[in-house]
Amino acid sequence: MEENRRGARRADAFRIGSLVAEAGAVPIDCLVWDQSETGAQIEVEADQTVPDAFTLTVTAYVRPRSCKVVWRRGRKLGIIFTA
Repeated sequence: MEENRRGARRADAFRIGSLVAEAGAVPIDCLVWDQSETGAQIEVEADQTVPDAFTLTVTAYVRPRSCKVVWRRGRKLGIIFTA
């Protein structure tokens, strides 16, 4: 069984979001599978190249969140919120 190394409990989210690497860049659509106060699991389309750091905007959030990728498994990514 895989060890849970998360610092906070995650809850199902299933929300649409978008991520942007830098100001003026074209947004990349994503699906947020689950999230916590400290991070989330997202999925992007297969042909998308996701940078190691970006800003995530989800319709449920009041403000965008700065993020960093901590793991990658195909189209799914584990991210932590950095600000």
